[in-house]
Order: sequence, then structure tokens, then C-alpha cells
Amino acid sequence: MKQKLITIVLSLIVTLMPLLVKPNPDYALLKFWVLILGGIALLILLLASYRELKIDKKDIILFVFLTLIFISALFSSNIFVSILGSTRFHAGFVTFIFFVCIYLAAKKFFHYEKIEEFLNILFYSSLFIGIFGILQNYISIPALSPLFDAGVCSTFGNSNYFGTYISLILPASIVLFILKESKKGFILSSVLFFNLLSSGTRSAWVSFGVIAILGIIYLVKQKNKVYFKRFGILSICFIAIYLLLMFLPMGAIVHSKSQSLKSDLDITLGVLLHKDGASSEKFLSTGSGRMDIWRICLNLVGKKPLFGCGPDNLRFGIVQNFFWDAFHYASQHSGSIINNAHNEYLHIAATMGIPALIVYLLFLGSILRGKLKYMFQDKVTFTLCLVIIGYLTQALFINYTLGIAPLFWMILGLADNPQFKDSLGNLLGERRYLK
Repeated sequence: MKQKLITIVLSLIVTLMPLLVKPNPDYALLKFWVLILGGIALLILLLASYRELKIDKKDIILFVFLTLIFISALFSSNIFVSILGSTRFHAGFVTFIFFVCIYLAAKKFFHYEKIEEFLNILFYSSLFIGIFGILQNYISIPALSPLFDAGVCSTFGNSNYFGTYISLILPASIVLFILKESKKGFILSSVLFFNLLSSGTRSAWVSFGVIAILGIIYLVKQKNKVYFKRFGILSICFIAIYLLLMFLPMGAIVHSKSQSLKSDLDITLGVLLHKDGASSEKFLSTGSGRMDIWRICLNLVGKKPLFGCGPDNLRFGIVQNFFWDAFHYASQHSGSIINNAHNEYLHIAATMGIPALIVYLLFLGSILRGKLKYMFQDKVTFTLCLVIIGYLTQALFINYTLGIAPLFWMILGLADNPQFKDSLGNLLGERRYLK
């Protein structure tokens, strides 16, 4: 009974959090309340099931990470915000407690008799989010402003966060079509690819490029003509979507973002190769000012290497320690405040300290270490690795966000859930998995 309840709560969390949105500046408020209520329910259920909980080395690493976050919160610039999170991001210590609960619950107890039921839930949820994103291209509804006036962001309030969601779901939908010939996988892949381009989220483009390369390597190693045929069909569909977008109003955004990405790469290579005309000021402006943000955040890491400035306290830490850098950045970017590092790993180092980042990377490494070796040898391991790598790649340019992070932590847990992997293997026609 407890296992069934945990499975229901997890399913509700990862389904409702991406969907729910409140049309005001705090887009994540409803998502946060779902996390709070669902997280409390999971915590109670996990405590009630403590006898069935078997803690392994990965779990111990995760508890160390959580302890370091708590210590960082105690030494933070604003303890209240560090514990409960800021109004916009809700990424305090409490949030990470519930992320850990989601991971443990998914790893130890999540189970569907038919995995198709869970995948159908995710499919319809993701399809709605994708269609909503497409509608934002062409429809303006003043009553729901700013939901329809914030660009292609679907239910996330920011196109970058929408890109993060796409980076997590698109690899799975592509795999389901190519390996299983799932019609739902084809439909969802097409809808999400449209949004991938029209949202103009370059971090998601980079992530897509990485998973595409890994996917091609897998296909070459498998030497399966049926897979290549489905890959060809999906590629033709993606090319058609790209060409269609070029003739639609949103084509200007795709072209503009493509040119911007190319320009950023040219400037970066120019600085690295010491070419004439390459300046450090241009370099710092690349990536929509990310290089400048990374420079300031790295300085903050150097200033507070052990525990950072506290969870969700980046803006306070920068203003208190590098006021003139913050002032200069604001003057160059229409008064913008640096409240996230636009790099998940750098953000952890700056807000929680270098030790916390090291432990977090050890945790991720402990999950992927055995799987990467067998990534191209079985369908289950390949699917899980592709989804995780897709997220971790875009995290080089974007922070974790409340509507998507729970699903990522759940996938990390499912990657070590034998029952789930057996069910996924049966679905994909893989009667065994290696790791």
C-alpha cells in the first residue's frame, strides 16, 4: 500500500509541477506548493517505510550533499531565504530536502505494473505543454498576460526553462519512436522540436546536438536497418519543421538566435586564439552576458569557497562582496540583477561552496559511472543515460528550475530502480539490462 501511495504522489508531482503556472511574475508559486505538499507526503511515507529503506553509498553521498547545503544556509547572507528560498526561484534548503525525497522514493519504491500507464501520463502532460508553447507563437490573450507576452515559454515563464524541459523530454520521445516505433513518441518529438527551435533557447540547442551525436553513435553500433529507417523519417520531419519555421513569423527569432550563437562562437575563438579585433569586453558580453556573470560568480567562489553565500542567495552575495561589478552589470543590461549563475554547477559552487559542488558531482558520477560503460550495449541503459546527459549538458548554461528539477531527480532515482528498468526493458523489447 505504501509503495502504491508513493508511486501516486510521485506521478502527481512530476505531472502537475510542469503544468501549473500562475500568470504573474512568480510563475513558480503553484509549482512550489505542489512540491511542498507532495514533498511532505513523500517524507511521511518514507519515514513510515524506514524498515524497507536500504541506504547505499550513493544515498550517503547525497546526505552529505544535503548536510553541506544546510551548513551553507546557516552561514548565508540571508538565512530565511536560504532555508525557504526566494520568491522567484524557491530554491532554498527545504526544496533540496524534497528533491532528495523524490530521488529516494523513485529509487526504492516507484512501481507501475504497466510502465505504459506512467509514460502515457507524461505524454499527455508534455503534449499539452508543447501545444501551449506553439500557441504562444501566434496568439495574444490580454487577460492572461504575461503568459502570452513572455515569448515561447509555455508554462515555465521563461524560454530558457522551457528549453530545459525540452532537453529532458525530447531525448526520451525520440528513443521511444526509433526503438519502439511509438506513434506518441513521434508526435511528441515533432511538437517539442518545433518548440526547441521557436523558443530560441541556445542551451537546449547545444544539448540537442550532443544527444544527436550520441544517438547516431548508438545507431551505427547497433547496425539495425529498421532503426536507421525510423531515424531517417524523424530527420525528414525535423528538417521540414525547420523549413516551415523559416517561412513563419517565428523564423526571424530562429535566424536571430542562430546568428547570435555563431557570433558568440566567433568572438570566443577570437579571444582564445588572440586574433586581431577580439576584445575582452566583447567576450564578456557573449551568451547574453553569461561570460560576465560567470566571471563575477567565479570571483564570488574565490571569496567564499567553503560554503558559498547560501542557497538562493546569489544576488545578496554578489551585491555584498562585488557591489561595483553588480552595478556595472546592471547598467549594461537595463538594470538586471544577477540572481542566478546561468550554470548549474557554478551556481552550486557560488551559493553552497566548492565542497558541495564536488559532492554533487560525485553523486552524479556514482550514478553514471557504471552505466556509461554499457551505454551503447542495451536499450535501457542507453535511454536513461541519454536523458540524463541531455539535462546535464544544458545545465552548463542554465540553472535548475522548480518545474523541471523534480522530474530530473526522479529520473536519477529510476536509473537505479530494478523494477522500473525491467518494465522499461520489456517495453523496448530488451529482456535484459546490463547496469
